[in-house]
Amino acid sequence: MKNLQYILFGLSVLLVTFSACTKEATTEYGQFSLEFDNKIGTEEVALNASGSADYPFTTQMSQNFNIQTLGYYISRIELKGPNGELYTDEVSTGATSAEVKGFYQVLESNASSQTINLENVPVGTYNKITFTLGIEADYVQDGATGGVLDPANGGWLWNWDSGYIFYKFEGTSPASTRSDNTFRFHIGGWKEIAGNAALTNNVKRITLDFPSSAEVTTSSDLEAHIIMNLLEVLDGHHAVDFSTTNAVMSPAAGADFAHSLEEAFMIHGIHSK
Repeated sequence: MKNLQYILFGLSVLLVTFSACTKEATTEYGQFSLEFDNKIGTEEVALNASGSADYPFTTQMSQNFNIQTLGYYISRIELKGPNGELYTDEVSTGATSAEVKGFYQVLESNASSQTINLENVPVGTYNKITFTLGIEADYVQDGATGGVLDPANGGWLWNWDSGYIFYKFEGTSPASTRSDNTFRFHIGGWKEIAGNAALTNNVKRITLDFPSSAEVTTSSDLEAHIIMNLLEVLDGHHAVDFSTTNAVMSPAAGADFAHSLEEAFMIHGIHSK
């Protein structure tokens, strides 16, 4: 009888322990969104058609310009909190669109691309975000790639050696000395090779603090408003003069601009959608 009591007691302890572990392992999830808002200083970006002679924007050097193409790649998104909270967006590549996850091509010409919806975010408090501007070495593959990475589907791949253009800015300025007054800034590059000055790793890992904490719950629908200020790129580490700099089309040529891009992103606020 006493042995039976010991056995029953042991089973009770195991049951309580199992229940506690099960409860501890249970995690609730919510969602969180990122809204990317492109600006020229305090002005909203507006695109002009190719060949337009309307120049609504001005640089620090008082050069007028317009924008015809603007976009960038965001990948490997993480949310972090003060108490160890962590959300990591799933990232994978493959030959089909369904296999490619965690890569986002934010285009000024496509409003829906400017909002990234993150699902299955563990409930908790978050106060910073980290993301990659570009496509890192682990995800550049020699061969077919689907989704937003597919050149046949609008992906901005130079070639396997040079990698992806991860920031593209094109337009027109009367100051440009090109025959059609256009300019093209294609910033990319994912690796460095000794002895090859043309290849530079310009991919940037960017961390931004939230101005206020984001409380993710099972019913919340919060959004981080992220501003990308193009003037930080044009007037950042050095002021761009379209008369001399109007065709940045290689990794090495884009290195200074890539450093300026680190300062171009900021969190304007956290709000409900």
